[in-house]
Amino acid sequence: MTKSKMLEASEVPLYLLPKTIANQLRTFGDAVYRISVKRTHWHHYNVSVRTKSIRRELRPAPVAVLRAGLTNSRGIRVRGDA
Repeated sequence: MTKSKMLEASEVPLYLLPKTIANQLRTFGDAVYRISVKRTHWHHYNVSVRTKSIRRELRPAPVAVLRAGLTNSRGIRVRGDA
């Protein structure tokens, strides 16, 4: 079982909720498990984001792209984007 990670932010104004959640997700960069938002007073909220790491078989794999010597289907050399 993968361990979940949690970030909390307290007393966040209403207009900053989307930015706060985006920053917290960018910090971990994993799959989102749960986002909790609780109103404290006036227009302030406590935000809690829980994430779990992505399973190894679902992680994106690094891919190498070769650009030298590009040819089309007829075997004619094509100019690359370099």
